[in-house]
Amino acid sequence: MNVNSRTISISFVRAMLEKFEATGHSRESLLQSVGIAPSALHQNKARIAPAQFSQLARLAMKWSEDEAVGHYPQHVPLGSYRVLAEYVSGGGDLREALKRQIRFDRLINSGFSVKLVCEGRIARYQIHSPEPLRPWVVEQHLMLTHRLMSWLVGTPLPLQAVHCQHPAPTYRDEYHYLFFSPTRFEQPLTELVFEERLLDLPIIKSREELDALIRQLPYNLLFMPTHQKSYTERIRRYIRNSLPKSPSYEQIAHSLGLTPQTLRRRLRDEGCDFRQIRNELLRDTAINLLEQTDNSVQEIAYSLGFSEPSAFIRSFKNWTGIPPNNYRRQHET
Repeated sequence: MNVNSRTISISFVRAMLEKFEATGHSRESLLQSVGIAPSALHQNKARIAPAQFSQLARLAMKWSEDEAVGHYPQHVPLGSYRVLAEYVSGGGDLREALKRQIRFDRLINSGFSVKLVCEGRIARYQIHSPEPLRPWVVEQHLMLTHRLMSWLVGTPLPLQAVHCQHPAPTYRDEYHYLFFSPTRFEQPLTELVFEERLLDLPIIKSREELDALIRQLPYNLLFMPTHQKSYTERIRRYIRNSLPKSPSYEQIAHSLGLTPQTLRRRLRDEGCDFRQIRNELLRDTAINLLEQTDNSVQEIAYSLGFSEPSAFIRSFKNWTGIPPNNYRRQHET
């Protein structure tokens, strides 16, 4: 049992399955097969477990026989991502790996093209499309590219910025966990922006490690353990380990060996702030406790540091749209 894992917005489920029924399968049957109530799709603040999302993605691709789940003009045969991972891992460094990905993408009718542009000390991995792309297509391509390349070189690649042409979605706060970098919307180009020197990082993963990665796709790229080193995740761990006490921002900064001002800058570089991290940690822990334990609402409230159950109930309703007892009944159903 893991009551500390992050949860995922139902918005990503809706986006992934937007074209699923066009492949000839029932969206409701797919959701029920992984324990997600179809009614959750209509609750904007509903959330699911990472393992559920990963299982859902795998089944959606398997049932539709399309690794793009209907989002590209032409279906992407099963096993394509395996071939891509094997091909790009043969590059000697990050520069060659990205060039190989670009060449591979030309073979897939995705409705967009990608290219790598270097301008002085800045590199830009860009998506170009004659027509506006759905946010899901942009999010998944940029995220999986960034995470695969981070995995190949053995360290999270620090991004200076993520630029998206589409307007900010209602779930824009979730982007922080996609890229651990500031994301700007309604930009002239869609791109990942990073330092050009990173392109010289060597590929360090072995064939055996690649085989292990492929066997666990997409979970291990969606939830990479390397991101545990980020300040966001380090703060989440500190707050979680301190519960039911609520450490101050200054205490946490001191524990990390930073001044409050420096920590604030580090979090800004990751596209987040302290209050958001704290609220999301409390929300995710509450959801996991409701789903995985028999603890009463009162017990959960006190374990999270709330002085009164009523304050917890108000916060939980603000986080998820429904009171905790309703959430638990819905999950059990």
